[in-house]
Amino acid sequence: MYRILVVDDEPVLLELNRIYLTQSGEMRVETTTSSLQALDMLSKAPYDAIVSDYEMPEMDGITLLKEIRGRGLIIPFIIFSGRGREEIIIEALNSGADFYLQKGGNPSAQFAELRNMILQAVRGRWAEEEMQRARDLYRSVFEHTGSATLIIEGDMTISLINSEAARLSGYSREEVEGKISWTTFVAPHDLKRLADYHRQRRAKSDSVPGTYEFQMVDRQGRRRDMHLTIGIIPGTDRSVASMIDVTDRKRFEEDLNAAHEEMTAAFEEAKAGQETLEAQCREMEDYQANLRGIIDFLPDPTFVLDREGKIIIWNQAIEEMTGLMKSRIVGAGLETVCRAVPGLQSPLVAETVLSRGGGESVTREVRITSPRTGEEICLWARASPLYDAQGRLSGAIESLRDITESKRMEAQIQHRMESEQIVRSISTRFIGLDPADLEDALEETLRVLGSFLDLDRSYIFRFSADLTRAENTHEWCAEGIEPQIDVLQNLPTNVVSWGMAQLESRRPICISDMAELPEEATAEREFLQKHGVRSIALMPIATVDVFHGVIGFETTHKARVWSEEDVTLLEIVGNLFSDLFSRIRAQERLRESEERFRSLVERSHDCYIRTTTDLQTIEYISPSCENLTGYAREVFQDEQDFIRQLIHFDDRKIFSALCDERGACAHQPYAFRVRQKDGRYVWIEVCTIPVYGNDGRPVAIDYAVHDIDAWKQTEAALIQANKKLTLMNSIVRHDILNQITVVLGHIALLRDRPLDPAVAAALDKQQIAAEIIKSQIEFTRDYQDLGVRAPQWFPVEPLIAGASKALRPSGIRISTDLNGLSVYADPLLSSVFFNLLENTVRHGKTVTEIRVTAVPDGGGARIVWEDNGVGVPKENKERIFDRGFGNHTGLGLFLVKEVLSITGIVIRETGEPGKGARFEMAVSKGNVRF
Repeated sequence: MYRILVVDDEPVLLELNRIYLTQSGEMRVETTTSSLQALDMLSKAPYDAIVSDYEMPEMDGITLLKEIRGRGLIIPFIIFSGRGREEIIIEALNSGADFYLQKGGNPSAQFAELRNMILQAVRGRWAEEEMQRARDLYRSVFEHTGSATLIIEGDMTISLINSEAARLSGYSREEVEGKISWTTFVAPHDLKRLADYHRQRRAKSDSVPGTYEFQMVDRQGRRRDMHLTIGIIPGTDRSVASMIDVTDRKRFEEDLNAAHEEMTAAFEEAKAGQETLEAQCREMEDYQANLRGIIDFLPDPTFVLDREGKIIIWNQAIEEMTGLMKSRIVGAGLETVCRAVPGLQSPLVAETVLSRGGGESVTREVRITSPRTGEEICLWARASPLYDAQGRLSGAIESLRDITESKRMEAQIQHRMESEQIVRSISTRFIGLDPADLEDALEETLRVLGSFLDLDRSYIFRFSADLTRAENTHEWCAEGIEPQIDVLQNLPTNVVSWGMAQLESRRPICISDMAELPEEATAEREFLQKHGVRSIALMPIATVDVFHGVIGFETTHKARVWSEEDVTLLEIVGNLFSDLFSRIRAQERLRESEERFRSLVERSHDCYIRTTTDLQTIEYISPSCENLTGYAREVFQDEQDFIRQLIHFDDRKIFSALCDERGACAHQPYAFRVRQKDGRYVWIEVCTIPVYGNDGRPVAIDYAVHDIDAWKQTEAALIQANKKLTLMNSIVRHDILNQITVVLGHIALLRDRPLDPAVAAALDKQQIAAEIIKSQIEFTRDYQDLGVRAPQWFPVEPLIAGASKALRPSGIRISTDLNGLSVYADPLLSSVFFNLLENTVRHGKTVTEIRVTAVPDGGGARIVWEDNGVGVPKENKERIFDRGFGNHTGLGLFLVKEVLSITGIVIRETGEPGKGARFEMAVSKGNVRF
């Protein structure tokens, strides 16, 4: 259920909002008549959306919106008001409002539209937040995956690569992303195959393999054998590819195959020579001796069996590997070898070849214990049959290749993939973490890491703000390991100064054996040995400027060598913890900042002030500031932005211009209003006087402040009487419109019930009368502002764009050709284009295009607004500008004519009926700028 806050100074309207919005059961509505109370409610509880009136006594709706946005809240905000002037709408949307809805009309339809706006804004905001979280997670996983990863567009362009892919290719990200096709990195002989895969994958993804090998060419032209895993990103034509360099492994396999093939060929040639040269036994024996010599000096361990399974050749390499001398083995069976070499079991690969009676070569992985090192080694064995001259099986030859290092690399790759999965899991959980689940998330993360790395204990220490005390806040222990969290509390950090120095420098500590600790870490060694630690890894949880604590991992049963992959994984986890704690700390600081802000008392100033030119820091304020503002001068020096907060909102542009004065005295004094401690605004006049240093450049600015409030009050008194009359009209109009909205709302509620026909007819008459009153009252709002403010220069293009943004005409294209035109007109000029666009949308019927042009005309200009709608009947061309004419209110075009006439602009309709309306506005000479 969505929680909605409705703000309106009319209690009856608030109750009407509550009735309509809660009917569907999707919303829980809370209301207030005070904007200030609304701000207080927002600080105490979360809301999914805010609906606010515009005109309210304490603070209008747009000011409330700006205050909320100024606090960093992005909660959806909808203004629901009787004020419908386009400049109000545009200001609301530009200030961050999601929607603007004008009161009036059919209440059922209007409140249904309000409900839809709320649902659309809330769900859209949730979707944006979810998309941002997914985007952050995607970028983190993509960058820290450990393998070379890239995103390939459908046109084969590389749109994104991570740092590992950039390192392998030799190109920088800027040179690759969006500029280079992935085919740049593919060797020519693999190009067609991979290009076919690329096309077929987009036609039918399951028709091509997801993993395969190819040769990559880097920037220097060097070739690497790569193992590629690739797939389509669902819902797109993009591919995500992950590559692992397998060059060394391929080279090992190729060398082994080549050596084995050479050896097999040599042996076959020797056997064939023996069969064909039987008569030359002596030469044959010499040849066999030479063959044995060749095999004997092959780099790979090799032996040969005769057809009975007896060993007839045992080379030097296999002697070194097994420790079994040739003199002991030749003539014996393989069972002798199996008994002497730990881990070797019958049948061997060569035995398998003999048992099959020949056929294809056989390969297998074999693991034995090295007699020299006692460590397990992995061998790749290959055996092939040998035949005599008659094609009969005469024996088998087997060669071995030590692939221990290759298998270790494969294990590292698998370990890295599992590490990446853990990082993704932790990152995903942290990104969407509810603060209430923080403790469980930390405990689970320690358990996952400790189990994955086969550790005895993992834990988190948090440090005090001054880094003098440490506290064990979270801990995970393997089965059978005694917890230490209860005894590791409130520990002084000065006793482990070496370790603290490393961690404060943002350097991890990885110790596989306590003997590795340097002499200056004696205290650390004694502390760790006291708690039975054999190996330890400590990762700082810190940002550039904040040190939160440390995450630790240790073993107690056996020493642990920390591999490069382990350290990388733990550093990434440390960074994730740093981001999490920084985010939590930032939220805490934000709350503290908001509390400090609310505790400040509104203040103002009047005095002589000196500031520096570089950082605008206040160096001096004269004591007279207390007489003018009521504040002690220390307040202004402690709070750098305090003066700006005291400036009247309408005068802040003037104050900004004053602050921009640097190298010379001001050409004229600056006059604006500041707020005193008692809340009263007073007028002051300020002049700037630059202060120069020895090098002739300005080093400070003196501000001379004079109180001119007395004569400003005299000037304001003459204006205030007119403003009061205008304000009274506005208040009365606002109250009347609110009451009309209440009347229409209750009429709509009554219509939902079964009514007597006479009552229904009476309700129809009441609704018509109320809507007529509403349209008449709304017209007085716009008409009362005519001529109140002095004419100004206005660029026409932005006014048309603003009207389009406010009304959002569907299916209508607006084009302009105004040559940068500006006109001198009443500030209500924006309502002219707003009403023209509204008139076109309302009465044009078939309009699909509006064109606005401007051309010089006798020293002035002629602005033409034309559309392709039904046009205006000939008999109505003059009457459409009369008040009350038309099938709506009849006030729109009347207001257009009145606004333009203030500065002598004449408007007339010159379109051809049936071919579209055409309004020409003639602007006189002197009131036009191109």
